Amino acid sequence: MKIIFVLLLIVNVAYGVGVQLHSNQKNTAAPKSFNSEKIVLLPVDENCLEWGNFYEEQIQYSEAVIPEIVSAQSYRVEEAGNAMMYWLYIPPLPNKEAANRVINKLRNLGIVSFLVRENDKWKNAISLGMLYDKKDALEQLEELEKKGIVNAMIEDRSVTLKKIVIPYPTQILKEKMQKLVESFDGTRLVQSKCERL
Repeated sequence: MKIIFVLLLIVNVAYGVGVQLHSNQKNTAAPKSFNSEKIVLLPVDENCLEWGNFYEEQIQYSEAVIPEIVSAQSYRVEEAGNAMMYWLYIPPLPNKEAANRVINKLRNLGIVSFLVRENDKWKNAISLGMLYDKKDALEQLEELEKKGIVNAMIEDRSVTLKKIVIPYPTQILKEKMQKLVESFDGTRLVQSKCERL
């Protein structure tokens, strides 16, 4: 999986360099005359669309789906600050088979939103979600215990939030983004001034 990511990253960088070089060659040609009545000025203070406040797992999902709407060269990912969040999880299990047994139990209980960790000290831990409100986390923990999942835990985490910034979006793109945002809990879409383009 990491190899595929690295290969895709290299291809994207090479493509971006190629587009930039091609663009620079076109810019050296003589400027064309414009019809001033066809020039539309964009509001200076609302030239970017920001989709944000993603925590670590959400940014991976959002970056997987956004290329269906926007090309990789048309957006950037930036930090959006820090937040205290509450991670609801089942601690690392001894092996993959034990994790699969718990996953089957979760599915049988109707719980389908989870992620199995596969790295370092969290290998075979099952992430059930990150919540902004401790009360919500405690309520979900209580619901899990009622369903027979007694080994779930909550951990306070300081999380670096991320946002996706899209400069000069069209109205059609704004509408598509609004539909996409609705499927990501806790995220929001705002129009703002781009700090750097």
